[in-house]
Amino acid sequence: MFNRAQNLRRISAIGLIALLCATQACSDPERGGANFCTQLNQQLPGLTGPLVISSDVKDLVKRYEKLDRITPLAIQDDWHTVTELMSQAAEVDPQDPLSRQELADNAYKAERPARNVATWVEATCGFEMPDVIGVEGRITAPTTAAP
Repeated sequence: MFNRAQNLRRISAIGLIALLCATQACSDPERGGANFCTQLNQQLPGLTGPLVISSDVKDLVKRYEKLDRITPLAIQDDWHTVTELMSQAAEVDPQDPLSRQELADNAYKAERPARNVATWVEATCGFEMPDVIGVEGRITAPTTAAP
């Protein structure tokens, strides 16, 4: 039979192992904000246009996918949505109206995630994301000319 001291040691050891496992799982430096901001800043010139030939688009998608692997949990789902949109845009058939419409629908669905990413990047990294689908940047009030 185990005595009380042995049981206490076993429980303590199990608790310590669980704590170490949980700490290691949550402290992935790859997905940290600082690492993401550094990598994003390095990739920033390649995340803007002009996209002239198909290899430009494929390179853009690869950059988003690379960043998708290290995106912090705070924006992971939103970044992944934008990355999927970029992948779809690279594969769209411009001659197929259905393909173009599906891309337009998905771009509309990605509007909020894209804004969330842009807001997070500006607040956390200190620089602005390039517009991906034309909606992420700062929203300015429209001006109208007086009649």
